[in-house]
Amino acid sequence: MKNRASHSNESKAATRLKFTRNYALEEESSNTVSTNKVSPPVGYFAGDFRNTGDDSNVRRIHMDEKIKRSAMATASSPMKQILMTGVMMFMSGNTLQIFSIMMLGMAMWTPIRGLLETGKVFERYEDRGVDLVMPKLIYIALNLGGFALVCWKLSYMGLLPSTWELSPVPRLRMV
Repeated sequence: MKNRASHSNESKAATRLKFTRNYALEEESSNTVSTNKVSPPVGYFAGDFRNTGDDSNVRRIHMDEKIKRSAMATASSPMKQILMTGVMMFMSGNTLQIFSIMMLGMAMWTPIRGLLETGKVFERYEDRGVDLVMPKLIYIALNLGGFALVCWKLSYMGLLPSTWELSPVPRLRMV
């Protein structure tokens, strides 16, 4: 019995040895294949992609573009405010109530404050060397549009005197 068990262990070891030898032989045969026939992996691009001196210039241009986009986003922020104010004016109605008066006061003060603080709003972009003329003009125009909306609502409610109300009424002559 012992002899048979040892024989089976020897045959297993021989099988393992044989398998190892076959594997080693195949390994050697695969190394003899020329590497010119092997295609590069998917997504591989041959070349030298190390950083060159132009990288800092590209980063600076990219950062300037981000700053310009941020300045334009700041400049267009009163547009959201105009839409919200318009909806609130529509909801408040045309009657003189405390809510409509308070809403009109807030709607009038917000563009005035925006116009007065234009320099302060764009102060963080001043030292970046970005041209801020167009964003400032857009910001001022949108604040003036918000103020014009409030003036229209005040006139519509009859709270803003108009020229035809102040002019003397012409007398009709009876002939």
